[in-house]
Amino acid sequence: MHIVYIHQHFATNEGFTGTRSYDVSRHLVAMGHQVTMICGIADIGGLKPMRRFQMFRRDNIDGINVVVCNVKYSNHMNPLARMWAFFFFAVLASIAGSLARKPDVIFATHTPLTVGFPGYIAGRLHRRPFVFEVRDLWPEALVVSGELKPGPMLWVMSAMERFFYRTATRILVVSPGFEKRLIERGYPAAKVKTVLLGADGELFKDAAANPDFRRNYGLDDAMVAIFTGAHGWSNGLDYVLDAAAHLKNRDDIRIVFLGEGREKPRLKERCRKEELHNCLFIDAVQKKQLPGILVSCDVGLMILRHIGKPRPVTPNKVFDYMFAGLPTIVNFPGCTREMVETDGTGIGVDPENPLDMAQKLEELAQNSERRREMGRLARETAYRKYTRRAIAAQLVKTLEDVCRGQG
Repeated sequence: MHIVYIHQHFATNEGFTGTRSYDVSRHLVAMGHQVTMICGIADIGGLKPMRRFQMFRRDNIDGINVVVCNVKYSNHMNPLARMWAFFFFAVLASIAGSLARKPDVIFATHTPLTVGFPGYIAGRLHRRPFVFEVRDLWPEALVVSGELKPGPMLWVMSAMERFFYRTATRILVVSPGFEKRLIERGYPAAKVKTVLLGADGELFKDAAANPDFRRNYGLDDAMVAIFTGAHGWSNGLDYVLDAAAHLKNRDDIRIVFLGEGREKPRLKERCRKEELHNCLFIDAVQKKQLPGILVSCDVGLMILRHIGKPRPVTPNKVFDYMFAGLPTIVNFPGCTREMVETDGTGIGVDPENPLDMAQKLEELAQNSERRREMGRLARETAYRKYTRRAIAAQLVKTLEDVCRGQG
């Protein structure tokens, strides 16, 4: 098959963010399929910048035909600049998708929601199936988190969502919670399918602990719990600092925050004022450096702001923790907590009581045997169920069914 794969935030292992599209595309190529990736330039994606007036660039990255649209994006942009980046990419990606040679299927993955436009347009022009992958339930998730209020923007985004879901031949989601939610909202169960995010097992397979990480940050004798990823409002990291405040007198427990985001400066300042010396903030690292750091830690933290009800998400970082052999602490109810508790690879904590998290960390620090056994089971489960190779195989099966008219 020739798969036109549209992902504005495509990133390689040279970048500082998730690489699912890159990993899956490499496996698709290895299976004998042709992949044309249409993407923009995220500041943490690892792609080289382009000259100002150059609209497109063609790269070949590990056998993937990459069409780079000259649209820059950063989470540090103000809301207006981000909206412009989303819609300008939709325009350029529509052109690139229309010019693709003889595709068999058009596969667009969001966020942002606007990638549905080039997916729909390319599908119509080439008369090929359009498959829409949902990585977050926009705008519903933005409304629930309080990031989007009722008004014209909500109306526009809701209309876009309904249009893309209706016109897509198949809707793929990355969490069983999303699948359940869309079916509850009236979308046909036969049209919706879950293909999890997973993680790159090959990247973690031979990963060794990075001795410099613990030594350089004075972590040699501590149990280290790590949070990786965006430090944004929706991540609710004040919960972790509240837990850290209960552990101020425990020199053997340290909490590391690795990543970037708008909330990071404020969180660091709070730590300074409250003298939370058990917390450490580290800049984002390239994806290829992440395994060595995670393997050097003891516990992974899967944290989101409490919204008063279960969350349907299954974030990418939980799989990274599993492949690194870390037990995961999850502070939100929903399918992610159910997954780690069912697999025996993690534990849930009360999202309204940071003391509960502090006590769970103390229990893990005092019972290293239990902690290591959970980590061993996490790694074993990850390689059995959640490798990107397996994810690619599921995706291929779905896309082939769609092309045969069975989607």
